Amino acid sequence: MHYSLAKLWMHWGITPDAMMGHSIGEFAAGCLAGVFSLEDAIKLVANRGRMMQELPGGHMLSIRTAEEDVVKRLPEGCSIAANNGPQLCVASGPHEAIAQLQAELEKDGITCKLRQTSHRLPQPDDGRHRSSLTKVVESVKLSAPRIPIVSTVTAEWLKDDEATSSKYWSHHLRATVRFAQAVKFAC
Repeated sequence: MHYSLAKLWMHWGITPDAMMGHSIGEFAAGCLAGVFSLEDAIKLVANRGRMMQELPGGHMLSIRTAEEDVVKRLPEGCSIAANNGPQLCVASGPHEAIAQLQAELEKDGITCKLRQTSHRLPQPDDGRHRSSLTKVVESVKLSAPRIPIVSTVTAEWLKDDEATSSKYWSHHLRATVRFAQAVKFAC
């Protein structure tokens, strides 16, 4: 959807000076910027999705408080999936651990809501899926972006050596989405 909408705007003559994509949206930005072809982007996203489905299930919890406050409370096996704003983050983990976290936060008056997902991201890295995704990324042609991209992994400009690195794109599956920091950097 993001790719199609951006292509429509570009067809109308509205071209971006820079781009940013939240999580999987960064693959759309990469495709639009010429990092990979549409066919290769579809291949990467499809394989990423397949690998995600092979991971253990879990929950993601949207929380209306700062990441720093949540990190101190994270049960074992949980992580921060995304930092979406100064007072909005998403925690990820096994079903029971996220239920425990939600109960603790709500007891303290912090608003949170389970997100409708089948799996949790990021997950602890067993190496197997990262290695499999790395092989898929290595099978596609990667190029430096023709339009600058703000990375939501690093919250800085995506460097040419990152854009052309299978390590960057395979790590993307496991990385915390630093959306709030990326927006702040872009502004």
